[in-house]
Amino acid sequence: MADKEEDPTFEEENEEIGGGAEEFITEMTHKAMSIGRQVRVQVEDIVFLIQKDPRKFARVRDLLTMNEELTRARKAFDEANYGS
Repeated sequence: MADKEEDPTFEEENEEIGGGAEEFITEMTHKAMSIGRQVRVQVEDIVFLIQKDPRKFARVRDLLTMNEELTRARKAFDEANYGS
């Protein structure tokens, strides 16, 4: 069995990845707040920041589309079951 220095555990790897993600989210939030006109970060601010990165832009677009579809499905379900 390899020692801990050579074979990092899942938790250690997750902390390293999570730290990078946390830094990215913090940086993007600060940038979005600096370009936005509101106190809160808006979706449009994030989209503006990532529009030049095709991979991230496509992923955000897919997630926003999926969110709209889920919202419509939830509304249709509620109307069918609770009649509004």
